[in-house]
Amino acid sequence: MRILGIETSSATSSVALVEDGEVIRERSFPSRMTLNQRLAGHVRTVVDGADLTEAELDAVAVGVGPGSFTGVRMGVALGKAIAHALELPLVGVSAPEAIASALQRPAGSAVCVLQRARADEVYATALRIGEEGIVEEIEETRVLTLPRALRTAEELLGRPPDVLCGTGAAQFADAIRSILPEAELCGEEQSLPGARDVALVAAGRAGPDRRQAAFSLTPRYVRLSQAEREFGVDLGLSGGDDG
Repeated sequence: MRILGIETSSATSSVALVEDGEVIRERSFPSRMTLNQRLAGHVRTVVDGADLTEAELDAVAVGVGPGSFTGVRMGVALGKAIAHALELPLVGVSAPEAIASALQRPAGSAVCVLQRARADEVYATALRIGEEGIVEEIEETRVLTLPRALRTAEELLGRPPDVLCGTGAAQFADAIRSILPEAELCGEEQSLPGARDVALVAAGRAGPDRRQAAFSLTPRYVRLSQAEREFGVDLGLSGGDDG
C-alpha cells in the first residue's frame, strides 16, 4: 500500500511517501509564514515530480493536531482535496498518535504525550502500545496543568507512564522527574510528529470506508481559535474527527 502522509501541526512540517511500511521519500521544512506557498510543492517533490493522478497512491494520511490552528487547517484541507480528487481513502492521525508510534515501543507500553500549550498547561494524551505496534489513545487530548496531566495519565493507564514525550515533556523535564523519577523522558528529537509516522499509523486504517473522510474529516482542536476567543466567532472548529 502506497500512502502519502502530510503533517503540518507543529513548527516543522513534513510530507512523506510510504509504501508497505517503508519510507520512499520524505521532506521536512519550517511551517512559519510560507506554508501555504510551499506545502503543495513539497508534495510534488515527494511523489518525484509525478502528476498525482499518476503517483499510484492508495491512500492519503494527514495529521489532525492538536497543534497550530493555521498549520493543521492547511494540511487537512490539502489532504481532503487530494483524497477527493483521486477518490482515495483519507485517514486523520492525531499528533500524539504519530509521536507515540515513532517510539517503536513494545506492546503493552504506557505512553504519555505532553505538548506545549499556553502558560503552565500542556496538551496531555495517554496512549497504550498494542500488538504489532498499534497505538491506542485511551482518551482524547485534554488541556491540563502538568501535575494534573501526570495524575490523569496514571489514572487512565492504570500505572505511571513508562515514557513521556512531546514538546511539553522536554519543556518540563525537571518538574516531571521530581514527580515521576522512574519514568523515561524523550528528547527534543522525539517531540514532534512526522509525516512518515502519520502514514505508518494510517496504514492499518485505510480501508475503502475512509473515502467519505474527504468530506467529513475535521482538525482536532482542543482550544478555541483566537477569533473564537477574542470575538466570539463560531468557526465550527471545536472537537474533531479522526476520519
